[in-house]
Amino acid sequence: MKDIIFPYYDADITHHTPLGYVSLAYMLNAIKHPKKDIKHIFEQIMIADENKDAKLKQELKTKLFSFNPCVLIEGKRKYDNIKSFTGILMLDFDKMESVNYAEEFKQYLFNTYPYIVASWLSASKRGVRAVVKIPICKDKDEFKQYFGAIEIDLKIYKGFDPAPKNCVLPLFISYDPNLLLRDNATTFNKKFIPIERPVIKQYIVTDKSNVIESIILKRINTITDSGHIILRATAYLLGGFVGANYIDYNYSIQMINRMIESHHYLSQKAYVYKKTALTMINKGINNPTYLTN
Repeated sequence: MKDIIFPYYDADITHHTPLGYVSLAYMLNAIKHPKKDIKHIFEQIMIADENKDAKLKQELKTKLFSFNPCVLIEGKRKYDNIKSFTGILMLDFDKMESVNYAEEFKQYLFNTYPYIVASWLSASKRGVRAVVKIPICKDKDEFKQYFGAIEIDLKIYKGFDPAPKNCVLPLFISYDPNLLLRDNATTFNKKFIPIERPVIKQYIVTDKSNVIESIILKRINTITDSGHIILRATAYLLGGFVGANYIDYNYSIQMINRMIESHHYLSQKAYVYKKTALTMINKGINNPTYLTN
């Protein structure tokens, strides 16, 4: 996996022709151990971010190199010039409320999903980037099918950006000395192919509140500390089940509130976690989640 090669570009994003090609191992090492001048730019980006100077931050980013990890391209960076795919899919999470949250989420993402080869913080330290191992695609449509499947799994997390479904999207170099890396990543091989459903007013779904309660309780019980991330994802999933008519809205709120009150960690700040759960249930309703069997 580390020997996979792909193009890299100079700082000006309007320059579509690659300067050359680098390996995945080289890119990850450059993120972990950047050259002195590149490291200085990152320090300036951090200051601009702290000062909420978006214009300066964007100007500084134009001085950084970028990569195209997902494809091999000859000529300008566009779909028509794709020669082959690399077996890499990129994830991007942005606009997190703090550096500490981003650092915690980076670790959680890496530990939870074994198909993630590497994860690191963005240039501003308020986002997370990750490399995912997928089969080598035959074309951009197949690539989007893999991305569509992983989007279903991961869009529950705050800051998920769907933009990397564009396989020629440039990835700017970041700086994270604590980049996480594994040599034995599994392969994400699920595809999302939309099913054409008949247009009817309503689907009649049998109540599955007992099944849903078991699923939610199992996820809540995995929380040992720093439960905010897992709770958000779990409550969002619960909202999806409400949206699918598997469980009553009011009952779902009562159910997860009981779980929070009885949990050894969440009960310490039950009011805060109940508020978070309600917010995520309401968001999840707009994205119904259907059981596979």
